[in-house]
Parts: sequence; C-alpha cells; structure tokens
Amino acid sequence: MSTALRPATPATAPPRPPAAPAPAEIPANPGYPAHPGTPGAPGAPGHPVPTRPDNRISLSDPPQPVRPKPQPDLGPAPRRSRVGLVAQFVLQFLYIPLWALIAICLTVLAIAIDADSNASVGPPAIAFGFVRAGISWRRLRVEWSGRPEDWEPFTEPLLKDRIGKGERNSGWGAAELLPSGVRRATASIELRYFRGLGPGRVDRMAQQYGWAVDWDNYRPASENLPLFRMMPPPEQHGVPAPNSPSPAPGAPWGPLPCRVLMPLLTFVFMPRVRSLELRRSPDAYVAHLRTHLAEKFRTELARDPSKGYKADEWGRILRRVGVNTWHFRGAGAHAVLRVAAEHGWQLDHSYPADPVGELHLCRPNTVSGQGG
Repeated sequence: MSTALRPATPATAPPRPPAAPAPAEIPANPGYPAHPGTPGAPGAPGHPVPTRPDNRISLSDPPQPVRPKPQPDLGPAPRRSRVGLVAQFVLQFLYIPLWALIAICLTVLAIAIDADSNASVGPPAIAFGFVRAGISWRRLRVEWSGRPEDWEPFTEPLLKDRIGKGERNSGWGAAELLPSGVRRATASIELRYFRGLGPGRVDRMAQQYGWAVDWDNYRPASENLPLFRMMPPPEQHGVPAPNSPSPAPGAPWGPLPCRVLMPLLTFVFMPRVRSLELRRSPDAYVAHLRTHLAEKFRTELARDPSKGYKADEWGRILRRVGVNTWHFRGAGAHAVLRVAAEHGWQLDHSYPADPVGELHLCRPNTVSGQGG
C-alpha cells in the first residue's frame, strides 16, 4: 500500500514578545540632579549641562551685601500738643491732690492688712506716680517753645544732678566691680526732660562730664535714656599698715567714741555687740572680731567662684566682705585690718577707706577657685 506524500507544512515560529516601550524621559529633580547617564538628565544627548541651577549657591559667588543695622533717631522727639500742655498744667492742681489722697488711703489699707496677717501687701507702684505726673512752669515754657536753645539750659542742670548721683551711688555692688576696682557708674534721664534736644545732643552734653549715652542698652521706644561712665578706683590716703601700732582713741583708725543710750535702746536686737560697747574693752572687741571675721571669711570662700563675681580677662576675681562699725567700735578700724591680715585678707581698694563707716575687705581668687 503506497502512501501519498503529503506536502510538508511550514513550521510556525513561536510568538514574538511585544516590544518594550521606549523609556520615557525622567525629569531631573531640581534639588538633586540625576546621573548624567540617565535619559533626560543633564549631560544626556539633547540635554546640555546647565552652568548652575538657580537654587544652588556656588562657593565662588561674591558675598551677599550685609544690610546695615538701622541707626536710632538721635534728633529731637516730636513736640507735644500745646492744648495738651495747657490741659496738663491746669488740671494737675485737681488730679494730683486727689491722686495723693488715694495713695495715702491705699498705704494705710496695706499697713492694716499686714498687721492682721502674715502676707506682705503694699500699695501698687503706680499709686505714687503723681510725683512724675506734674509739669512745672519752667518745663511748660520750654515745651511750648520747642527750640533746642531753650531746652539746653533746662536739661543741663538735671543731667548734671543725675550724673552726680550716679557717680556717688551706682556700681558699688560686689558682683559689679572688677578686680581692678574699676566701677561702671550708671544713670538715666527721662524723655520729658530732653524732648527738644534728642539723645545725640544729650550725649554731647554728657561727654563734658566724662559720661556717655549707653547705646548698647538704648531703646528708642523707651522713656529713659541710659548713661554710663567707667570710674577709676578711689584714692586711699592715711591707711595704716596692719602690723603698725594701734592708734589712740579718737585718732583716725583708732577706737570710736562709745555710746550709752543707743546700746541700751537696741540691746534686744543685737545683745552681743551692744554688750561689748557697754563693756568698752578693746581686747573683748578683738576677740569678737577674730570669731566674727573667721566665720565671714569661711562663708565667702565656700561660695561658687563662677557665680556672683565679675572676673577680668585672666579669670581673676576678688572675694569681698563688709564689716559694720558695731563690730569694731571699741577697738577701731585698725583692729579689723590686723585680724584680716591674719587670714590673708586686706582692705579693698575698690571702695573709699572710711574708718568710721563700713569697712570692705578683699582677697584675690580665680574663677577656678585657686588662690582662695
């Protein structure tokens, strides 16, 4: 049986997988530029490399100009309304007595509350603000004119008075004094006393007395103009050496006159020192000083040297203590110097030497505690 030859059927090729889609262009991240080989990245064909993105700063760029700090206005303050000046001057004769009466009533009420309870209650600070609320006839005239040549003779005496008080009373705190004894005296003057001059002209007036405006602490919106001066330590004359002979009673640095009435009246409050004054024994005073000063020195040396002291550029400080007159009245200020020298202390050169007032003693130390 013959079989017919069948034509060979062509073999079917396996199906071809679909072509992959062309890769889409990936946009470069503006914050983090893509790799140069990535399509769409800088450096790829058709995408030139930009010189520098706008949001990146090159190290070779010139520095941006620094905007200067705005300078305060040193000229006169705006003039007050003349209607307001007249109203204040006339009405002050009505509201100041009423204000003072209210302040007295509040003070009496506060005293009554304190007497009946343990609470410390006092009248508000604004209760006595009537002292600053008035306007004198002289100030009214300069405010009315507003001319600087009229303001200057009005302001200068007030400025001189504030400067004098600042030199006598400010900057004496132990935490404010440098070891060299240089003192930063401060004062201030209110805007209502120099409105027609301005801070710049007040500064020139203060420089005549060695003072200047404290521009670091000056605030244009403030009602007070701060002033300062660096004061050298006072000169000390006639201070005896600690190991010199004791001065006689009545002599400088010697025993002070003993009293009778004051020790009796205050004996209840300070029985120990008042009994010493009644005994009138210099040796008893010296024994008391040795005990009293040793305790004060021990307490002062136990303080943290990095707190409550003003150090110089080398890290040095001065330990400081004060001794009141009732502790040495019968022995004299010289006895204080002698007992202090036994512990390595000496008279503080930062204060005036006053043998009839409070004596100030010092001892060198450092912030790290060495030398104390």
